[in-house]
Amino acid sequence: MADLLSFVSAAFFLVFGVHRLVITRRPWSDSAQRYVYGFALCLGSGMLFNTPALTEALSSDTTFDNLVNLGIHDVKMAGFAFLVLVAYALKSPAAAAPRAVRLQMWAAGAVLAVSTALYLVADPAIAGDALTVSSGHRWALASYNALFALYGSWCLAVLARELADHAGRTAPGLLRTGLRLMLLAAAVGAVWTLWALDDVIADLRTGSQGVAEDVVSSMLGAVTAALATGGATTTLWVGPLGAPMRWLRAYRSHRALEPLWSALHSELPEIALDPSAADRRPGLRQAEFALYRRVIEIRDGHLALRPYFESGVTAWTDGRGGDDGSERTGGDAIDWADERGRDRQAVLEAATIAAALENKRAGRLCEGTAAERSAPPGHTPPTVPGTVEAEAAWLREVTAAFTSSPTVAAVRHRTRTTAEAHTAGVRASEARMPEARNG
Repeated sequence: MADLLSFVSAAFFLVFGVHRLVITRRPWSDSAQRYVYGFALCLGSGMLFNTPALTEALSSDTTFDNLVNLGIHDVKMAGFAFLVLVAYALKSPAAAAPRAVRLQMWAAGAVLAVSTALYLVADPAIAGDALTVSSGHRWALASYNALFALYGSWCLAVLARELADHAGRTAPGLLRTGLRLMLLAAAVGAVWTLWALDDVIADLRTGSQGVAEDVVSSMLGAVTAALATGGATTTLWVGPLGAPMRWLRAYRSHRALEPLWSALHSELPEIALDPSAADRRPGLRQAEFALYRRVIEIRDGHLALRPYFESGVTAWTDGRGGDDGSERTGGDAIDWADERGRDRQAVLEAATIAAALENKRAGRLCEGTAAERSAPPGHTPPTVPGTVEAEAAWLREVTAAFTSSPTVAAVRHRTRTTAEAHTAGVRASEARMPEARNG
């Protein structure tokens, strides 16, 4: 099992490294691509030679085995150094300047030198699949493994910070998906690297550790390799290869917009472009067209609700009274900390729709011209790029707020109370009209 997982992990990294190497030979390649293939080839080679089967096949005498073991370890650490260079290249071109690269390489060289010295001081012996040291040199072997784990984790943390920053600033799409997969790979890779601390404990307790990768380490390595390869090759997820992913994303977005669409459709059934398909879930292959239709229907519903838009929504969400001197929503200012990081514009848009739906149910038209009712005063919906994906992403935020925001719930309750009072007043007025005529 460990052999299979180790070979799979090594194959992932080596194939990926060769692929990146081919790409870097093209004129438009950048420094980050070169550092990525350096990391992949180093780690893939180290993992390949550290598989149990190959370790046993290369076993000769203690001196040769120690040289092989030390070489494998150093190649892996060199791979970690490339990760920091990738992070520099992602941060900014200036960060990847020759001077910064040289400093990082010098630092990596110093770590390798210290690591090699600790291994030589430990002077381990290899017997079968175990690496053993005398009781007086246990500290050296433990320090050797601890340095590997801590340096590798630091390199991964530096890379993860830059990946998270880029993912947060990237619009939804394949690039952000790739960055998130790479970020997940860095997180799993950190766990994989820190698994070496298990050897540190064994070194201090018994003076012995395994030479090859164990099953847990091989499994973590395989997951890391798969995530890293998948994240770095998202540009290939287009055409026939990327179609299932697009269908799945569209299907999930279609499902996510269901609550908002259903609320609009219940009051405005005419927004359904295809009434026969309105209540059916689309198949996976039809999801992209169904999502396009659903976005249009929601926008049509939004336009149809304009006569019912409540002018006081912005004031209510700010905790102020309405223009007519009405009370605050719920009696207190809205605590935006309760919104758990939701976009304020999305919350206000959802509150506007919720209030308009309550007014529509009560038959209460709001005052103002059509232009004034396009949005409540103080609220300008953000400009969304003209793509179905961007529209769906924005409407997903609005839908999430529509269904679970405490602010939207407060506005909905406030509008319902006002609309019911308005309806009661109208009915009372209509009831008095015959009496006035008779009088």
